[in-house]
Amino acid sequence: SNIVSLKLGDARKLDSLDDNSINAATMSFGIRNVPEKETALCEIHRVLKKDSPSGPTTLESKLAIMEFSEPGPDSGIMGSMARFFIRNVVPAVGAALSGFPKEYMHLQKSINEFPSPPEFVKLMEGIKCRVRGGEDGEEWEIDTFGSFRVKEVVNLNFGSVQIYVATPILNKYVTE
Repeated sequence: SNIVSLKLGDARKLDSLDDNSINAATMSFGIRNVPEKETALCEIHRVLKKDSPSGPTTLESKLAIMEFSEPGPDSGIMGSMARFFIRNVVPAVGAALSGFPKEYMHLQKSINEFPSPPEFVKLMEGIKCRVRGGEDGEEWEIDTFGSFRVKEVVNLNFGSVQIYVATPILNKYVTE
Protein backbone atom coordinates (compact mmCIF):
# COMPACT_ATOMS: atom_id res chain seq x y z
CA SER A 1 0.00 0.00 0.00
CA ASN A 2 1.05 3.63 -0.31
CA ILE A 3 0.40 4.50 3.32
CA VAL A 4 3.37 5.68 5.35
CA SER A 5 3.27 5.36 9.09
CA LEU A 6 6.05 6.62 11.29
CA LYS A 7 7.06 4.77 14.42
CA LEU A 8 9.44 5.86 17.11
CA GLY A 9 11.46 3.29 18.98
CA ASP A 10 14.74 2.04 20.34
CA ALA A 11 16.62 0.70 17.32
CA ARG A 12 18.03 -2.09 19.49
CA LYS A 13 14.60 -3.43 20.42
CA LEU A 14 11.79 -2.93 17.91
CA ASP A 15 9.32 -5.16 19.77
CA SER A 16 6.24 -3.49 18.32
CA LEU A 17 7.23 -4.60 14.79
CA ASP A 18 6.94 -8.13 13.40
CA ASP A 19 9.67 -9.90 11.47
CA ASN A 20 9.70 -9.04 7.74
CA SER A 21 6.97 -6.45 8.18
CA ILE A 22 8.24 -3.12 6.87
CA ASN A 23 9.43 -1.81 3.51
CA ALA A 24 11.80 0.91 4.72
CA ALA A 25 13.65 2.10 7.79
CA THR A 26 15.50 5.36 8.27
CA MET A 27 17.74 6.81 10.91
CA SER A 28 19.23 10.29 10.83
CA PHE A 29 22.14 11.29 13.02
CA GLY A 30 21.38 8.51 15.49
CA ILE A 31 23.37 5.33 14.83
CA ARG A 32 26.51 7.15 15.99
CA ASN A 33 24.97 7.35 19.48
CA VAL A 34 23.85 3.71 19.69
CA PRO A 35 26.40 1.80 21.79
CA GLU A 36 25.44 -1.57 20.29
CA LYS A 37 25.43 -0.70 16.58
CA GLU A 38 25.42 -4.37 15.53
CA THR A 39 22.38 -5.09 17.72
CA ALA A 40 20.50 -2.15 16.20
CA LEU A 41 21.41 -3.13 12.64
CA CYS A 42 20.30 -6.74 13.25
CA GLU A 43 17.02 -5.57 14.76
CA ILE A 44 16.38 -3.33 11.74
CA HIS A 45 17.30 -6.26 9.49
CA ARG A 46 14.78 -8.44 11.35
CA VAL A 47 11.83 -6.14 10.66
CA LEU A 48 12.65 -5.28 7.02
CA LYS A 49 11.02 -7.46 4.37
CA LYS A 50 13.42 -9.90 2.73
CA ASP A 51 13.45 -12.40 -0.10
CA SER A 52 14.37 -16.02 0.52
CA PRO A 53 18.11 -16.67 0.04
CA SER A 54 17.39 -19.28 -2.63
CA GLY A 55 14.51 -17.54 -4.41
CA PRO A 56 14.41 -14.76 -6.98
CA THR A 57 14.83 -11.17 -5.84
CA THR A 58 11.43 -9.53 -5.87
CA LEU A 59 11.46 -7.25 -2.83
CA GLU A 60 13.47 -4.10 -2.53
CA SER A 61 13.07 -2.97 1.06
CA LYS A 62 15.59 -0.35 2.09
CA LEU A 63 17.50 1.03 5.01
CA ALA A 64 18.73 4.62 4.77
CA ILE A 65 21.05 5.97 7.43
CA MET A 66 22.25 9.59 7.42
CA GLU A 67 25.20 10.27 9.67
CA PHE A 68 28.05 12.68 10.32
CA SER A 69 31.69 11.77 9.82
CA GLU A 70 34.91 13.70 9.74
CA PRO A 71 36.02 14.35 6.17
CA GLY A 72 39.13 12.33 5.36
CA PRO A 73 42.55 13.83 4.68
CA ASP A 74 41.99 13.32 0.94
CA SER A 75 38.90 15.57 0.87
CA GLY A 76 40.79 18.69 -0.19
CA ILE A 77 40.57 22.25 1.09
CA MET A 78 36.77 22.19 1.48
CA GLY A 79 37.02 18.96 3.47
CA SER A 80 39.64 20.57 5.72
CA MET A 81 37.32 23.52 6.24
CA ALA A 82 34.39 21.17 7.00
CA ARG A 83 36.60 19.27 9.49
CA PHE A 84 37.54 22.57 11.21
CA PHE A 85 33.87 23.57 11.24
CA ILE A 86 32.79 20.26 12.86
CA ARG A 87 35.61 20.29 15.42
CA ASN A 88 35.46 23.94 16.43
CA VAL A 89 32.57 26.01 15.13
CA VAL A 90 29.68 23.56 15.71
CA PRO A 91 30.54 22.91 19.39
CA ALA A 92 31.15 26.58 20.16
CA VAL A 93 28.10 27.98 18.38
CA GLY A 94 25.84 25.12 19.47
CA ALA A 95 26.92 25.54 23.10
CA ALA A 96 26.42 29.31 23.00
CA LEU A 97 23.00 29.16 21.34
CA SER A 98 21.61 26.22 23.28
CA GLY A 99 23.14 26.74 26.69
CA PHE A 100 24.15 23.04 26.73
CA PRO A 101 27.91 23.01 26.12
CA LYS A 102 28.47 19.37 27.19
CA GLU A 103 26.04 18.08 24.56
CA TYR A 104 27.87 19.89 21.79
CA MET A 105 31.27 18.66 22.98
CA HIS A 106 29.75 15.15 22.91
CA LEU A 107 28.63 15.75 19.32
CA GLN A 108 32.18 16.49 18.14
CA LYS A 109 33.59 13.55 20.14
CA SER A 110 30.98 11.11 18.84
CA ILE A 111 31.56 12.21 15.24
CA ASN A 112 35.29 11.70 15.68
CA GLU A 113 34.76 8.21 17.15
CA PHE A 114 32.25 7.06 14.49
CA PRO A 115 33.69 4.71 11.85
CA SER A 116 34.83 6.22 8.58
CA PRO A 117 32.43 5.67 5.65
CA PRO A 118 34.38 2.64 4.31
CA GLU A 119 34.53 1.15 7.84
CA PHE A 120 30.78 1.65 8.38
CA VAL A 121 30.00 0.01 5.02
CA LYS A 122 32.22 -2.90 6.05
CA LEU A 123 30.31 -3.18 9.34
CA MET A 124 26.92 -3.19 7.59
CA GLU A 125 27.98 -5.71 4.95
CA GLY A 126 29.94 -7.93 7.34
CA ILE A 127 27.34 -8.24 10.07
CA LYS A 128 25.89 -11.70 10.73
CA CYS A 129 22.35 -11.38 12.07
CA ARG A 130 20.44 -14.39 13.35
CA VAL A 131 17.42 -15.20 11.20
CA ARG A 132 14.16 -16.86 12.21
CA GLY A 133 12.66 -19.49 9.95
CA GLY A 134 10.62 -22.65 10.03
CA GLU A 135 6.94 -22.89 9.29
CA ASP A 136 5.95 -20.95 12.37
CA GLY A 137 8.80 -18.44 12.10
CA GLU A 138 9.82 -19.17 15.69
CA GLU A 139 12.93 -21.30 15.11
CA TRP A 140 16.38 -19.87 14.48
CA GLU A 141 17.92 -20.83 11.15
CA ILE A 142 21.26 -22.58 11.58
CA ASP A 143 22.50 -22.25 7.99
CA THR A 144 21.36 -18.71 7.18
CA PHE A 145 22.38 -15.26 8.41
CA GLY A 146 21.33 -11.75 7.52
CA SER A 147 23.38 -8.73 6.54
CA PHE A 148 23.07 -5.68 4.31
CA ARG A 149 24.20 -4.86 0.82
CA VAL A 150 25.13 -1.20 0.70
CA LYS A 151 23.90 0.04 -2.68
CA GLU A 152 25.04 3.64 -2.39
CA VAL A 153 26.90 6.05 -0.13
CA VAL A 154 26.01 9.67 -0.86
CA ASN A 155 28.56 12.20 0.41
CA LEU A 156 27.17 15.58 1.42
CA ASN A 157 28.57 18.76 2.91
CA PHE A 158 32.14 18.16 1.67
CA GLY A 159 32.29 14.67 3.16
CA SER A 160 31.02 15.53 6.64
CA VAL A 161 27.63 13.83 6.13
CA GLN A 162 26.86 10.53 4.42
CA ILE A 163 23.65 8.78 3.46
CA TYR A 164 24.06 5.00 3.41
CA VAL A 165 21.39 3.23 1.33
CA ALA A 166 21.25 -0.53 1.85
CA THR A 167 19.03 -3.53 1.29
CA PRO A 168 18.72 -6.46 3.69
CA ILE A 169 20.00 -9.75 2.34
CA LEU A 170 20.02 -13.35 3.51
CA ASN A 171 23.14 -15.46 3.11
CA LYS A 172 23.78 -19.16 3.49
CA TYR A 173 26.77 -20.27 5.53
CA VAL A 174 29.22 -22.07 3.29
CA THR A 175 29.97 -25.56 4.55
CA GLU A 176 32.60 -27.85 3.14
